[in-house]
Amino acid sequence: MKLEQTFEWEGMPGHVVVETATFEDLGDGRTKVSTRSLFHTTEERDGMLASGMEIGLGESYEQLDELLAAG
Repeated sequence: MKLEQTFEWEGMPGHVVVETATFEDLGDGRTKVSTRSLFHTTEERDGMLASGMEIGLGESYEQLDELLAAG
């Protein structure tokens, strides 16, 4: 399964990122998740990296793990 969405961060208004998440069933109840963020310029990419957004992404994956384990 593949999901695509756009993302605009209030710290960089007007700069829209296209995000893609691909979910691959590995069997035995395991799933591989691959994500890609497409920035239109290197400045947009660097601004997002400098913001510390990867910490929030890690926290989001931890919450997803908890949700999937619960149900």
